[in-house]
Amino acid sequence: MTSTNATSELHGILGQRLEGGGTWAWAYADVSGNVEDPRRQAALKLRAVEEALRGQGATDGVVDLIAGEFEQEPGVPSPVTRYVLVHDGSLVLSEVLPGHLHGAESVGVGAVPDLVPLVAHRPVDLPFLVVHAGKEGGAFRAYRLGHAPVALDEQQVQGRNDTLHYAKAGTGWKQPHWQQHTEEIWKQNSSETAAAVDEAVRTLRPGLVVVAGDVTARELLVKALSSETRALTSVFPGDPRADASSKQAFVEHVETALARVVATRRHDLEDLLRTHVGRGDNLAVTGLGAVVGALQQAQGSVVALDAVAVGERTLLALAGAPWVATAPEQAAGTPVIGAVPAVCALVRAAVLTDAELVLVNAASLPGGVAAAALLRWPVGPAVPA
Repeated sequence: MTSTNATSELHGILGQRLEGGGTWAWAYADVSGNVEDPRRQAALKLRAVEEALRGQGATDGVVDLIAGEFEQEPGVPSPVTRYVLVHDGSLVLSEVLPGHLHGAESVGVGAVPDLVPLVAHRPVDLPFLVVHAGKEGGAFRAYRLGHAPVALDEQQVQGRNDTLHYAKAGTGWKQPHWQQHTEEIWKQNSSETAAAVDEAVRTLRPGLVVVAGDVTARELLVKALSSETRALTSVFPGDPRADASSKQAFVEHVETALARVVATRRHDLEDLLRTHVGRGDNLAVTGLGAVVGALQQAQGSVVALDAVAVGERTLLALAGAPWVATAPEQAAGTPVIGAVPAVCALVRAAVLTDAELVLVNAASLPGGVAAAALLRWPVGPAVPA
């Protein structure tokens, strides 16, 4: 299975760095400006990050590098968080993550970085389209879940507007004619917008399309969309450009729709795990030790993990394959980087073996275990003692 969340992206960015040793430093914290006295709060937050890094042994150069990233304006509306990652004194990642904190703030220095925040904000690689429908045409913009908006102009579809308002003027026998003519223009404009949105869906393969705008234009646009696009569409019953309250309601609508898509995918994974475990077909394993074993063999296709349930346990991070071990005898002669938090070791191993990682609640996994995995191929039969 090809990874569909942050792990594949992280594999491309961090793969070679994660394979070796060195020292990592990271900081994940809220940088929202919608607070009382935002400058003072930002200064206090920055000071706390700096003190935490120094307390864990970060050099002045590393502290200054991370602080410099946190001092930059995020450039997106609050709430917003920032994640900065440094390896051996070099900046590797500086990410603006729209939305509230996903879990606790994390600031640290160690042999293996804490990548959980990135996976939490980007649980799936989910492009989505936001479409604004109007009687004169429409506009749409593409986004990616957990990524700051790309500074690209929205795509405009400009239709005819020569007689859009004529139907309201005058009375008599011409009125029905102009009304019909105007409605035909609205339909034509909606069809042109729909064709552009359908093409974007074919190109970008989004997981969600949100339509908002004028009530009549919305209805006409949705009718004109292809069946493939309609299956992805969520309609906001209003125009976010009308006023501030409508804009806020629209933001909440989009967030809810995205959460529903993510929850559906997570539920499908949990259901598939329960199915394989129930069948006993050896295509799934449960429990921390079994998941470590699957990752050691690069056998894990999808790893489901409850970071809270894993708790304070540690695992050994290795300098080469099999990448992770529960004890020195499992290292197969590979040098041990060190004992690190189990969550960090598991995420690292998932990234290095290109396994999809999904953060879940342990209560939803078979037996309430902290970790489980779908396998690329079945485990072998038990060997008699």
